[in-house]
Amino acid sequence: MRSILKHKSTLLVGVIIGAILGVGGFIFISPPLQEGTSGTITTAGSSTVYPLSQIWATQFHSSNPGLTVNPSTGGSGRGQSLVAEGLIDIGASSSFPKQDYISAHPTIEVLPISADALGVVVNEGVNGSSFRMDSDMVVAVFQRNVTTWQEFAAVFSVTVQQTGPISVYVRSDASGTTSTFARWLETATDNTNSNGAEFEWHIGHEEAISFPAGVTAVDGNPGVASGVIGDDNAIGYVGLAFMAQLIPVELFNPGNNEWVIPSVANAIRAIPDTLTEPGQNLMNSEIPNAYPIARLLFYLVNHDNLKWYTITYLTWCLVQGQGYVSDIGYVPINGTSAQQYALGIVSLLVPSNP
Repeated sequence: MRSILKHKSTLLVGVIIGAILGVGGFIFISPPLQEGTSGTITTAGSSTVYPLSQIWATQFHSSNPGLTVNPSTGGSGRGQSLVAEGLIDIGASSSFPKQDYISAHPTIEVLPISADALGVVVNEGVNGSSFRMDSDMVVAVFQRNVTTWQEFAAVFSVTVQQTGPISVYVRSDASGTTSTFARWLETATDNTNSNGAEFEWHIGHEEAISFPAGVTAVDGNPGVASGVIGDDNAIGYVGLAFMAQLIPVELFNPGNNEWVIPSVANAIRAIPDTLTEPGQNLMNSEIPNAYPIARLLFYLVNHDNLKWYTITYLTWCLVQGQGYVSDIGYVPINGTSAQQYALGIVSLLVPSNP
């Protein structure tokens, strides 16, 4: 009886997704669960994705009382590793996995679930309520090429309110946020500074980076945000949802030649009309007003460890769940090419034990 129920549920999910993909304006309604149906979905990984997983877990369970989602954190690297080992149902990652991971794990599917803007943030004591930086400036600070705010002002011919040492806060854990941030820093070669202050990033773009001596490494986005909030000389990098009480830095986008503030609207502008694969680069988009460090956030599932109700949950996240994304400061992907791509993948998923 349970096998029949699982099979019917999977077929229903496929029919619903087919309707979503084929008819504009379709409103998704979760299929009712048979009385007594129960199950638990486990997720782990990115601290960026974690607040989203938390609100989705609460709202999904409210709509489907027999199903429980248990999210946990630990960093994108942990999420990727655990889902590949079949130890969790869903891995959460704030960066697209590296090619060697994809090649080593052909049973893993990577699904865009939301978008985000990764921001450079400073304490209000640095320069009041506004601050602008291009990628050369950010490289110079995080690579410790300049170590005081007065030196920063002199090198880049700008005015800065603060004059003390630059307190740099970075991630200590394996983080997709760090990897994405470093990938953007590598684009500093595309930026030309009018005063000739050119810097190149030499530290790589791994999820765990060996930053130069003098930086403060802390755990997760919350740790970076807390550190910057409590230090008048501080600068750091966090996801869009962690910028409260901080001054978001207006960044220069060499793609559209504009200074752009991190926001939901500016991040969603960076998503192209057509997404050919989930790891497609959104950085330094030429689209007007597109934020330069926009990214997609991901859930990973393993074909070899796939329950029917995990597929139901993924479908809910990509449709109904998008209504809760803005509540925590992230960027919903409903109506975008990213949603269409993810729903197309989910429509083909089959439980490993039907």
